[in-house]
Amino acid sequence: MKPTPVYVVPHSALQDLDLREKSQDLTTNVTATTAVVVVANKFRSAAFLTNDSDVTIYLRLGQEAAVNTGIRLNANGGALEINLSNLFKGAISAIHGGTGDKVLCIQEIETRYAY
Repeated sequence: MKPTPVYVVPHSALQDLDLREKSQDLTTNVTATTAVVVVANKFRSAAFLTNDSDVTIYLRLGQEAAVNTGIRLNANGGALEINLSNLFKGAISAIHGGTGDKVLCIQEIETRYAY
């Protein structure tokens, strides 16, 4: 049996890295009852949460949210950015102290390296 020749095509190390990024809109309504608004995600590399309502929204990382505790997002644009310098990959819950549903705009970015 004759050996089959193998050819290696020169390429950079960056070409070996299969980087996949995905961004998803998780915008949701927040109520006066605590609820998870962003589920835990081991691939999260960033998340942006912006209060698009007329009342203050409170966030908690990895715990149930409660009014007047945790991270406060002021009405009409209060925001939280989670990035590589303060990365949290666990669940995020939210609540507000007003009435009705309030909009929380959420954008999450995942980064995966496939080998």
